Amino acid sequence: MAFPLGLVIAVVSIIAAVTHLKQEAHYFWDFVAFACVFGGTLAVAVITLPWQYRKIVFKSLLSLVASPKIQMGEFLAECIEYIKAVREGNTHFQPSSSGLGAQILRDGAELISLGFERKKIHSILEERIHQYCERQQRVANAVRSLAKYPPAFGLAGTVLGLVTLMRAVSAGADAKQTGLVMAVALMATFYGLLVSNLIVNPAGEYLAKKVGEERKLGEVAIHSVLLAGDQASLLEAQETLNSYVPEHHRVNVIRFDAEGAA
Repeated sequence: MAFPLGLVIAVVSIIAAVTHLKQEAHYFWDFVAFACVFGGTLAVAVITLPWQYRKIVFKSLLSLVASPKIQMGEFLAECIEYIKAVREGNTHFQPSSSGLGAQILRDGAELISLGFERKKIHSILEERIHQYCERQQRVANAVRSLAKYPPAFGLAGTVLGLVTLMRAVSAGADAKQTGLVMAVALMATFYGLLVSNLIVNPAGEYLAKKVGEERKLGEVAIHSVLLAGDQASLLEAQETLNSYVPEHHRVNVIRFDAEGAA
């Protein structure tokens, strides 16, 4: 929910600035500016986004507003449950979480059940993480690249406004009318800057950050699969996986086992 929260903070800040300037909200609305900036940016998005990964594109855009953050501590606890299940012969363990980490756990259990050797399992799962992150990164980079277009379309809208201004001046518009038309013309530039620096570029950066987080979960999942395949003890698994996280996110299977026994 970080992205929606950031937008809310930005909108509140803009409203506060407009209120402080004692301006009315409708002064900042202009259809020509809106059409130029939003229509132009949408057109470029249709052209440049990697639509061969359309499911990833839509899922990534949806994740900006409706993606629950996976807590690393919770995922580590799930990985230990996974290792315990595989050690007991249950290779059909279904993680409760979603995303790359959960997929690697499922794929790893399948590879173990098929009898693949440790080195081959590691190689296959690493390649799946690489390909997954590459596809996700392509979408993130495409979204980030869109950020350079809204200011250009805003400038185009401002030029249209200036054309209107020049016509008004040639028709004998007074200073008040000239000022109003000029203010409307500048709204396109304002829209372009907002869309670029408040929506598109932050969205791309957010998606790129999520790729890094998913990659780390994938690495933890691979290590969990290898530990499960090696029939490592839960204590060894705990101490190994705890190396991936800060101290406050570490899990303690000994305490969990004690509580379960109690």
